[in-house]
Amino acid sequence: MPNSPTQAAADQGQDRLFVSHWPHLRARDSVPKILWSVAAALIPALVASGYFFGVRAYLHVGLAVATAVVTEAVITRLRLKKATVGDGSAVVTGLLVAFCLPAQARWFVPIVAAFIATAIAKQCFGGLGCNIWNPALIGRAFVHISFPTDLNPSAYPVVDRFSASVGTVSHASPMVEAVSSASPMAHLKTLTGASAADAAGVLTRKLPSLWDMAVGQIGGSIGETSAVLLTVGALYLIYKGWVRWQVPLAYLATVAAGAALYALWGSASIAASGLAGRFVAYHLLGGGLALGALFMATDMVTSPLTNRGLWIFGAGCGVLTILIRLYGGYPEAVCYSILLMNTTVPLIDRWTQKRIFGHKK
Repeated sequence: MPNSPTQAAADQGQDRLFVSHWPHLRARDSVPKILWSVAAALIPALVASGYFFGVRAYLHVGLAVATAVVTEAVITRLRLKKATVGDGSAVVTGLLVAFCLPAQARWFVPIVAAFIATAIAKQCFGGLGCNIWNPALIGRAFVHISFPTDLNPSAYPVVDRFSASVGTVSHASPMVEAVSSASPMAHLKTLTGASAADAAGVLTRKLPSLWDMAVGQIGGSIGETSAVLLTVGALYLIYKGWVRWQVPLAYLATVAAGAALYALWGSASIAASGLAGRFVAYHLLGGGLALGALFMATDMVTSPLTNRGLWIFGAGCGVLTILIRLYGGYPEAVCYSILLMNTTVPLIDRWTQKRIFGHKK
């Protein structure tokens, strides 16, 4: 009796080579299970986006998800590959693309972003598991360059129902249902070169309260504003072992450390105002940091494989983010910081891989 399929084929005079995984590789978790769980973890922030930004937020999410799903179905068919729409990756890509866009962007912006994310950043590299960069961030970066006025509006309308004020406008009058103001990151950018009195005014009056920052009642993109709800979803994924906690911890800690160093020693006005702690808190809660650290940088495909590599990757994202925020011309930096660090992942894996027994490092 032949000992293997290869031997059986050889005995029959056929030149066949059977390649398969060894039989002891087993896993209870599947790719569809993980990806659909990621989509479910984003639902709390999705629901809140409609509450704060109106039905237009749901419209953008629907357009982005539908575009990602249709694009993936068409391209896999053209490539004569097995359909992968059912694994949930296209849905997650569409959700994350929409989360990175302002609600008042024109209707075609989420369509373009989702198409670029799926067709260029994902399928051109071979599909799920083969992409170098996070697809949703590539889509976001493309529309940010192509439609800058849509991605950088001068003001964001936010429903005013939760607190006494949003920005500088109070809803003491019952006629006020929504207010429009610049994003918190744009206000923080004005602190460069400001006096101590001006810095105190920005941190205490122009910016929303820390409570509004945490729950998401602030100007910003659709799904990136509610740090609390994003954290709730991410904690479930961390508990299940599908998100590696080292990346978000290193990312957030590095941003906090960088903001603290700048507030205490890099800016005399912030240090003199005595509000360095608030400055750090606003950097942690503002912009796309929570979404990026918890759901973008933790992408299994585009993050390192080793534990040491995860710490280096997360810290690198944090350093780039705080440097661009403080010294660059762009008030937000999460998107480009993660994409730049995605590029270094192969090198990080090579540096941090363990030595194979019997081989040189």
